[in-house]
Amino acid sequence: MAGSYMNLTRRAALLLLLLIAFIPLRAEAETIEADLLVVGGTESGCAAAVQAARMGVERVVLVNDIEWLGGQFSAEALGAIDENRGHGYDGTVPIPRSGIFRDVIDAIEAKNAERYGGVRRPGNTRVITTSRPVVSQQVFRELLATYEKTGQIQRFSNYQVSSVLTEDNCVQGVKFNSTADNSSLIVRAAITIDASDWGDVIRLSGAGWDVGLDARHEYDEPSAPESGEPRTDINPITWCMILEEQANESRIAKPAGYDPRYFTGKWGWIDEKFAYTSRRLVDSKGFAQIKGPDLLLVNTPPIDYPLDVFPADVAAALEETEQGASQKSIVEMTHQQRAIVYADAKNHSLKFLYYLQDRFPKFRKMALSDEFGTTDNLPPKPYIRESLRLDALHVLREQEVLGFQNRSHYATAMFPDAVFSWQFELDFHPTHRSWRTDQLDAGPWEADFRGNRRFGRGGTGRAVFPLRSFVPKGIDGLLGGQKNLGYTSIVSSSCRLHDQSIHAGQASGAIAAVCLRHEEQPSTIWDQRERLAEIWNGLLATDQGAPLAIWPFADVDPLEPGFAAIQQLALRRLLPLGPASTSFDADAPATSEWTEQILLNAKEQGYDVTLLASDRLNGSRRDVAVAIWKVLQQQPTHPWRRQSKQDADLDGLVDADDALPFTTGTVSWKSDPRFDGLVDESILQLPDSQAFDFTGKSSSPHAGYLPDIGEKFEAARGYGWQANLTKNTRQREDQKPSPRSTFVFTRSIDTWELALPNGRYRVIGCLGDVGHEQAGQNLSVEGDIVADHIDTDAGSFYEFETTVDVNDGRLTLVLGKPMSTTNTCLNWLVIIPADESTPGSR
Repeated sequence: MAGSYMNLTRRAALLLLLLIAFIPLRAEAETIEADLLVVGGTESGCAAAVQAARMGVERVVLVNDIEWLGGQFSAEALGAIDENRGHGYDGTVPIPRSGIFRDVIDAIEAKNAERYGGVRRPGNTRVITTSRPVVSQQVFRELLATYEKTGQIQRFSNYQVSSVLTEDNCVQGVKFNSTADNSSLIVRAAITIDASDWGDVIRLSGAGWDVGLDARHEYDEPSAPESGEPRTDINPITWCMILEEQANESRIAKPAGYDPRYFTGKWGWIDEKFAYTSRRLVDSKGFAQIKGPDLLLVNTPPIDYPLDVFPADVAAALEETEQGASQKSIVEMTHQQRAIVYADAKNHSLKFLYYLQDRFPKFRKMALSDEFGTTDNLPPKPYIRESLRLDALHVLREQEVLGFQNRSHYATAMFPDAVFSWQFELDFHPTHRSWRTDQLDAGPWEADFRGNRRFGRGGTGRAVFPLRSFVPKGIDGLLGGQKNLGYTSIVSSSCRLHDQSIHAGQASGAIAAVCLRHEEQPSTIWDQRERLAEIWNGLLATDQGAPLAIWPFADVDPLEPGFAAIQQLALRRLLPLGPASTSFDADAPATSEWTEQILLNAKEQGYDVTLLASDRLNGSRRDVAVAIWKVLQQQPTHPWRRQSKQDADLDGLVDADDALPFTTGTVSWKSDPRFDGLVDESILQLPDSQAFDFTGKSSSPHAGYLPDIGEKFEAARGYGWQANLTKNTRQREDQKPSPRSTFVFTRSIDTWELALPNGRYRVIGCLGDVGHEQAGQNLSVEGDIVADHIDTDAGSFYEFETTVDVNDGRLTLVLGKPMSTTNTCLNWLVIIPADESTPGSR
């Protein structure tokens, strides 16, 4: 027996040696020296490489894990291009298209016009511009080609991150393994930008990062959940599909595990029209010029693939690779483990296509496009909405990006180190996998919501993104890009779209270029105003492409004369702006007061304005801005004033923890209590005061107020309307819910009464709407007009006070006017006996 065992052992050893001999070994890694390494051929990675090259970086290396360039636009198949949006899909953007995104969009629309008989926007769908992914891919290749030809950009495809080279807490480079053969690649660079899908460079570098839910106590975000669990709750991936119309039926085979119950629950309302038109890329029937088939993008909630928990078979496959793998976030998974998840996400999308073809005749002639060159005709990557989040010098928080007092206004914190602007909804696709049967994880499931993580849950103001949020704490030589940035999960949900990711990449490329120019680290330049000015100059240059809208004006197009000058003055905080001053009004006459305020601001910042006599600065606001900047740009950019080494503005927040380190407080704007729609709380404490909140049936009552839901007057209640106005109540999204968030309105004329003893009373009230401007509002109290055609901006209010005599036992208010065509919106009322000792009027 012993001899037999020894023979078997020898044979096994020999077999092992033979197997090892035939296993191809990786060749010695090729090493390349670069100034800047960009990891990821995403839209952000491409923009970073191009911007750095435009600003003179001589050796840029871009390493991509696949052949396709362009991320969401192409490899992820998001041909319906989502971009900055203020209030839903209406064919407009709140901030004009700018920067490399503008270059890309213009090129896409030009190619559309060539293909579709002059039609630049052929989708006739919810978004503005659509593009075949293969066309977008071509645009990104052409974008890089200029700099590849000069040798400034060197590109490598089909390489995955293997390890990160660090020394003394500084990233020195990255090692990659080829997915095409057994080669390896090492790129050494002074600075690396991680624009990859899942932030693999950041994760392997030793930099701090986070993923999943943020508990409320972490960042004090108003809509964050109490718990940060599960950590795997992130915006889902979606394996999109591009379908092309065929002459004949082209149905797919039934995918493994198909069950219609995957799609008949929460999302069963989706009909043929919605599925066909909501993300259509080419509407050949809607344009006479288009000769060819319809083309659709399928990117819809039924194929959203949550990552919080996995179906039983996927979890089992993950566990075979590593114990506990099924409990990891996808960010932490190996390439092999992600491939297991990807395979199931692909199959789920194919199940939905089978479901569409089985249910809707129109889809039976729709076949998967072959433009990707893949064996399954699916795109090479899923749409990735959320990655890891960088533990940056500043982590951007919900309360900082919400509109100040109103969503249409600037954000609460307008950071001094701004490098790009954006606005969008706080928008979560379903992050939770919900089992549909008693089979639980062994049966069909649907994508569902967890807590308040839902579509379009309010939105940001016109926000700016700070340089600090690209820079990791404690690690040099590294910048974030794509979706690997320093923000919370909530903020990431609003800053993840096509334009925003390009802007982020372009900004990171500019930051890197300035750091390389001066041989400085990103962590050292955010508070050096002269370095920030160089970044702005690079992003606002016009010699190689459209300048970037860093300050979010709504009405100045980047290709208009004077754009850069206007941006420069705004970024330096030289323009007189309030939270609602989101339009520059470039062609309006420049008043002397406006001009003098700019010169005063400039003088306070250390500029010499002696050559800028205000009486010689005439013409439009654009003309004056250009003239002022022409002089100021010749002067050095002065440092921010510091009152302390650690706390520049002496507001008690050390600079490292201060969103606005050079401005006292945590907000960029001052509230005007005359227009904030908030009650002076001391009035409510008076013993004989009566406060009324005009609200809806489903609204939560506010302490100290009697709710009025629009019902008719009843003697038992003691107050109400002459007509039933219960259908005329509204509740708006508001970052600080209060009685101003709700209102009752009329478009004609309606009367409200309150039973009161005869006497003299002070009546204090509020008109307006948090969410929308309201024009021509009217109100009288006991016959006295207190509001005569009053206009209010969205989030701004008209607060009134009057003293009246009640002689018939009822206080009477008349809302609106006969034959009116506008709304009058009443938020709240407070009634106090006139002889009460009360605070003065606001």
